[in-house]
Amino acid sequence: MTPKRIVFSLSLLLLMTLTACVSAESPRIVKGYKIRPDANLAGAQLDGAKLSNSYLSWANLVGANLAGANLARADLSFANLRNADLTGANLTLANLRNANLAGANLTGAKLSRAYLSSANMPGSVLIGANLQGAELDNANLAGANFTKSILLNANLTQANLTSANLSFAVIDLIDLEKSRFDGVIFSGTILDGVQQPILP
Repeated sequence: MTPKRIVFSLSLLLLMTLTACVSAESPRIVKGYKIRPDANLAGAQLDGAKLSNSYLSWANLVGANLAGANLARADLSFANLRNADLTGANLTLANLRNANLAGANLTGAKLSRAYLSSANMPGSVLIGANLQGAELDNANLAGANFTKSILLNANLTQANLTSANLSFAVIDLIDLEKSRFDGVIFSGTILDGVQQPILP
């Protein structure tokens, strides 16, 4: 290969590499919003948005409307989702480690095998949510409402479930190992296949 061809090939390779880097770092535009890490999306109207595999770590999503959004496998680690509406959202295999979900509405959300380790979720609403196989170790779930949710095979090691509502939820006893559950409501909860009595 001649020197000119070698230089041309190297230049082309460099150009392709730079183009790939720019494309990887360039934010996606969804419904007029820039989807990228550390984005300020407070109050954003992203209901029904297709955001699977998106990178939103450290993003500000306080009060955002993400109802029905597809966030499967999205990276939302350290994101602030306080009071966000995630009703019916698909968060399967999503990374929500250390995310702030205080007061968030996750009614009917799909959270199977989601990573919620050390997530802050006091007062969050998870009525009818599917959390099968989810990682919730060290999560703050104080006062969260898990009514009719599915928590089979969920990892709740050292999670704070103080005053959480697990009425009619489906859960394994082993899931509660080393968890704090003072004042938890277990009325009608199915533990290891046995439904607990409904208390007046």
